[in-house]
Amino acid sequence: MAARSKDGAAAAGNPSAATANADPIDWARHFWRRHGLGESEEAFIAMSSVLRFHRLIVEATESRLRPHKLNITDYMLLMTLQLSETGTRLISQLARSLMVHPSTATLATDRLEALGVIARGPHPTDRRAIQVSITAKGRTLLAQVTGELREIDFGLVGSDVDDQVQLIEVLTRLRLAAGDSDAPLKAPRAGSR
Repeated sequence: MAARSKDGAAAAGNPSAATANADPIDWARHFWRRHGLGESEEAFIAMSSVLRFHRLIVEATESRLRPHKLNITDYMLLMTLQLSETGTRLISQLARSLMVHPSTATLATDRLEALGVIARGPHPTDRRAIQVSITAKGRTLLAQVTGELREIDFGLVGSDVDDQVQLIEVLTRLRLAAGDSDAPLKAPRAGSR
């Protein structure tokens, strides 16, 4: 990953050197120090950087998805179906995979079913469960949209393969340390961390 530029470093130490185009993370770092907030500065800056970058990725990708009446959740739901062995998953599995509330997964399946890119049906052995399958139209749309997202490196503008591999390695270590898995998300018990 590229290091901060000299201009960014100068702006972090001297707010008068900052311009309207200054790095907002350098601004946050400067004022963290100015207000004497002490330890955990790097953790706060890392969190802020990840959140800002997430928003930039979402905006870049959704600008390509909107003309197809899709959002990032819709795209990831379709891709999860495409990547699955049979092209079919339960709505509850999709919600876990996407780390969204089951009602969000249900709303996404409603939108995608209306577009004809997925089909919903009963589970063959569990009457309470609903299966979702990607349709031929869904596979065609997904191939087209994925091609468009490749053009913008899936929102990772300015990165190269080495950056992407390094980012994957760091995020994998941090995700797993934070407890990321395909198990259902559980609310922490009172008094636990």
